[in-house]
Amino acid sequence: MSWPLLRSYSPEPTEPEISPPVREEFHASKPLRLELNSTAANADLAWLRYELNHLLARGKMRMTSVSIDPTEPKVFTLRVSMNEDGQQATLALVAPDDIVDRQIALPLPTESRLATMSAFAAALPSFLNAAHATGDWKSLLGTENPKAYDTFINTTLEWSGPVSSGFTQPAVEPRRARSVERLESLIRDHPRFARAWGSLATGYLSLGSEDETSLSQLAESSAEHALTLDEGIADAHAALGLVHLRRNEWVAARERLQRALTLDAQTAAALEGLACLLVDAGRYKEAAPFGAQAVALQPQNNGANECFAYALTTTEAPPTIQAVPSTVQALEALLAGENQAAREILRASVSSQDFSRWADPLLHAAENRRRIPQALQAVTLAASEQQIDPATEILCGAALKQPDFVFNRMSRLQRQGGRLPLRVLWMPQTGFLRQHSRFEEIVSGAGLPAFWQERGTPDVCAAEPGLYGCKLRPAVPAQPAERR
Repeated sequence: MSWPLLRSYSPEPTEPEISPPVREEFHASKPLRLELNSTAANADLAWLRYELNHLLARGKMRMTSVSIDPTEPKVFTLRVSMNEDGQQATLALVAPDDIVDRQIALPLPTESRLATMSAFAAALPSFLNAAHATGDWKSLLGTENPKAYDTFINTTLEWSGPVSSGFTQPAVEPRRARSVERLESLIRDHPRFARAWGSLATGYLSLGSEDETSLSQLAESSAEHALTLDEGIADAHAALGLVHLRRNEWVAARERLQRALTLDAQTAAALEGLACLLVDAGRYKEAAPFGAQAVALQPQNNGANECFAYALTTTEAPPTIQAVPSTVQALEALLAGENQAAREILRASVSSQDFSRWADPLLHAAENRRRIPQALQAVTLAASEQQIDPATEILCGAALKQPDFVFNRMSRLQRQGGRLPLRVLWMPQTGFLRQHSRFEEIVSGAGLPAFWQERGTPDVCAAEPGLYGCKLRPAVPAQPAERR
């Protein structure tokens, strides 16, 4: 009698099976980031980081630029963990979801740094399933001589390491000059060491000297020689880019700097050079990420910090990067009428002697315009005695809204073949310079219109479309001739 009830019964629907998410697999075309740590206190990892990045970049791994924004999408990470005595490293490939994809322990010989890196060069290609994994990557180190390798590393880190003061505003440092001499001696003994030639080229550009022309020529010849030995030397391309930039050869400079970053996204000289090229060309927003990456790699880099500071007048800094107090920030504050803020910035960014000599008169003139002549006299004296560079002298003139002073100094620099701080012309607060009758003369004399025509006009054109240079049309590619 229960049959009708049974007929009316239907089983409950079953829950659909949920397939586990498909995990992303790693291969050589995937973006890769390097993470290096050690259990030893105060471990010297700068040289190891520099060389591991070189191996990975030259091994055709798709290395990412230095991470400056925690909101960036996660990528695969090669985590290298050194034990306390440096005799073993743990290599772990970590997926974007933070799960370790694979891991090995790598014994490391410690008789020389070349032996240590040779062990990494032998293990990494197979561990990463590299596209170019034939044999190993030992040849990418550039030499089989441990002493030559040590000299190369020790000298190169003087200008390409994390404590470098940079290339576009190099300071006079006897220690760096001695390192360049050591590298020159190394090359005489090992003339086919291509990496050393490329490093020497950037080394010349890191020397602060009045004879910039000769140093640029030495850098150019060294870089060209490096590329005859090995076309893939990123430092050599970066050096040529910086030489072109010093000569106002804007398009050629950008092409070389971009080539360097294509080969190695963490080439410090190229990041600094490209950031400064773009701010001088008025493209602050495009310059900002390059400046941020350059400062992250080399926090004490004078040129990178200044160019980044200019970019920050229109663009916010990434959350992990803090701009250091600078004369650029002081200029911005003075032009905004924030004199007390400018005073605090200058006290934090210049020495006590420099503050008394030219910064204090500048601040008094900002508060009382009758004192402008005395301030300009103090600034000019400091520049003539090389206490400040021409760019700072021009900055001070802009801070006091003295366009004739600014353009007179720029014209003099232009006649002397010096580098112009064109970046001051593009700040939101320096419209009075862009409206000056000599603006076109300076900009055209520097060769910027040719760059704008090929790469795009400055950012200020969005708000000032009638400005000189803003109506340029992109170059039209030449059409092939008709066949007859």
